[in-house]
Amino acid sequence: MRILAILIFSFLVTSSFGSTTKLDICGVILDMKNTPIPYATIFLLDSDSTFINGCTTDDNGVFFLPDSLKEGMSLKISAIGYNTLITKISAASFPATLKLENKSYQLGEVTIKKNRPMLHLSKGGIVTTVKGTVLSIAGNAVDVIGQLPGVRIEDEQISVLGKGYPIIYINGRKLNDLSELNRLPSNEIENIEVLNNPGARYSAETKSVILIKTIRKNGEGLSGNIQSLSRLAHSFSQAGNMALNYRHNNIDIFGSLALDYSKRYQKQDNSTRINFDNEVYDLKSSMTIFPVNTSYIANVGLNWQINKDNTLGLKYEFQGIPNGNSNWIQQEKVFLNGEWQDEIAYYTHWKRKTMPQNLINVYYLGNINHWSFSLNNDFYYSKNTVNQDMKEDSSSDKGENIINSLNHIRNKMIASKGVVGYTLQKSKTEFGYEYTYTDRIDYFLNYGNLLPNSDNHIKEGNFALFLSTNITLGKSEISGGVRYEHTVSDYYQNNQIVKEQSRRYSNFFPTIDFSFPIKQANFSLSYTAKTRRPLYSQLSSNIQYDDRFTYEQGNPMLQSEINHDITLAGIYKWLYFSASYQYVRNAIVGIVESYSENKPVNLMTFVNYKHISKYSSVLSLSPTISKWSPRFILNIMGQDFKINAMGKNQLMNNPLLFFNLYNNIRICKGVTLNGDIMGHTSGDMDVVSLKPSWQINIGITKTIKNWFFQLNASDLFKTARNSMITYGSQMVLDKWNYSDSQAVRFTVRYSFNSTNNRYKGSNAGQKEINRL
Repeated sequence: MRILAILIFSFLVTSSFGSTTKLDICGVILDMKNTPIPYATIFLLDSDSTFINGCTTDDNGVFFLPDSLKEGMSLKISAIGYNTLITKISAASFPATLKLENKSYQLGEVTIKKNRPMLHLSKGGIVTTVKGTVLSIAGNAVDVIGQLPGVRIEDEQISVLGKGYPIIYINGRKLNDLSELNRLPSNEIENIEVLNNPGARYSAETKSVILIKTIRKNGEGLSGNIQSLSRLAHSFSQAGNMALNYRHNNIDIFGSLALDYSKRYQKQDNSTRINFDNEVYDLKSSMTIFPVNTSYIANVGLNWQINKDNTLGLKYEFQGIPNGNSNWIQQEKVFLNGEWQDEIAYYTHWKRKTMPQNLINVYYLGNINHWSFSLNNDFYYSKNTVNQDMKEDSSSDKGENIINSLNHIRNKMIASKGVVGYTLQKSKTEFGYEYTYTDRIDYFLNYGNLLPNSDNHIKEGNFALFLSTNITLGKSEISGGVRYEHTVSDYYQNNQIVKEQSRRYSNFFPTIDFSFPIKQANFSLSYTAKTRRPLYSQLSSNIQYDDRFTYEQGNPMLQSEINHDITLAGIYKWLYFSASYQYVRNAIVGIVESYSENKPVNLMTFVNYKHISKYSSVLSLSPTISKWSPRFILNIMGQDFKINAMGKNQLMNNPLLFFNLYNNIRICKGVTLNGDIMGHTSGDMDVVSLKPSWQINIGITKTIKNWFFQLNASDLFKTARNSMITYGSQMVLDKWNYSDSQAVRFTVRYSFNSTNNRYKGSNAGQKEINRL
């Protein structure tokens, strides 16, 4: 009856346009069991098979193609897992009910028939096709994401050029556990979309989004995958994970478990100059860091697809770091006005425990004709404890000094997000709400009189309303929206509210995107207004003791920044470019300032600058040369910024150039060799001047039926550095750093009865969880 209702509605819409020459070509695509097929591709072909127009089916298998019907036209329908259908059409054909037959597969070794990703623009971003390209054998989702234009992975953190850390979705489900990307094989990914200017649907703090769409699969019974990842660098690290899904009819029961034992190494040499009270201090230090971390991530849930129009689910997720230790060993020589003054040895032991960290998500998705509904509700709870034990041993008469501190943090959060959408032909309108409430206690105790104790408590509520729509004008499209956010943040110290540090915000955040073709090229021009609220750690009044000359502290007086962004992007065949300009008001910047008028001590903290101008651009070339698939990506980042350094004004305007050359060569069936060169030039970022860095990585992958093997060697010549010069009001810090980047990684994965998890809960409070 649902299918009949859809067809009747389609017929009424068709009739409303009314004539035999101008007709809405519409209908529904089903499989042989009369189940709608979503995301099927529809091509309208002329009598000589020339492409005229195209579209895809919605979640109900319904398609609309407004066009003028002529004699001899035909439709070509294709969908993953089904045989392609080509059928002649006439005025009497619509509304149409078309059925596709399931395609039979003979499993074997993977053969790549297309050697380059296909790029195309989307509203506010770019889509990279993975299925059928060389990216499908890159390894896992992280390996693919690292090769996307404008995306950067450093120290296992994913960032989008000029847009910060993205929110990541898999099939509409927001990720809270990013290690799931390591468990998602690249050959199960259909495409990945990077949104550089997310619309009003997303939080005003969300400057970038990565949407991963996997290949649609159907299968009953038990399915899953097991993966092991070994890493050998300065020390040996091991990670393993397992994900299982049991499907019976319309019910999925799923769960996963990931264990990670990480042992790393870091070497750092610092040269610091401090101008204080007409005297010059020179500090020469050498530091070695040995972090060891054990973490557990597990989730279990249930998804019930009641029918093709209604789905609901429940998921519980647990994360825990029962044992996170780090030992810092530092030797520092102190010179005053060029003469030796002291030599200090620091022995610091950090002990971190994050346990428990709980997240519960409940969601519902529904469809009624052209209407769609989604509702997500979250509850989050976490505890975090950090102990610092430091022994400071001076060769001067100051002798030994002991610094001990305890930092205890407790977080609670509830969040809800509801969206109503209306889709007609190629246009879609959405409106909805989002609400989060956070309760955070941050208690800091110093055993001694060196640093002050603190007891901070923040209660914050954020309510948002949003509306977005798009309009198609021939081959062009205009989409836009507006988001209203109201935030109330109450700041308490020692159980007493502090009015000066409490905040009230009410802001509108518009967004607009205009997409248009010029001959064979496609372009988009967009504008968005976004905000960035301070992290809770940036609002903390706790003071961390690094060494005798350096402390760290947050700033409870920080305000949210507002970012106005204009972006132009274009794509032509295998060439893609984008250019962005950002005007950031009340920009949040980390600085180094004087801590005391009586001592040469520097404080690393955060302040709001009145405004900063920033710009970025991306150029990506992805040609195909026989079995060689190179991808060359250039990223430029720059800023217009002036700071007070050592009592003088200093421009921080030198741009940064990031370069990436990815090479994939298919040497035989199922075997691919890759070699990458990546790095960046010197340049400025906020109050820091980065030094040049580069590295070469090589690897080989092999697929054998359900097995996947990958061997990678990173930073072959040990040239990758995270070195920089940091400028402060009375000091300059020149840092040389090596962070254990030379490593060999071996991955083994086995998958059976591969069935995608149908869960689509999207974690309404993810952005707030990131702040926590």
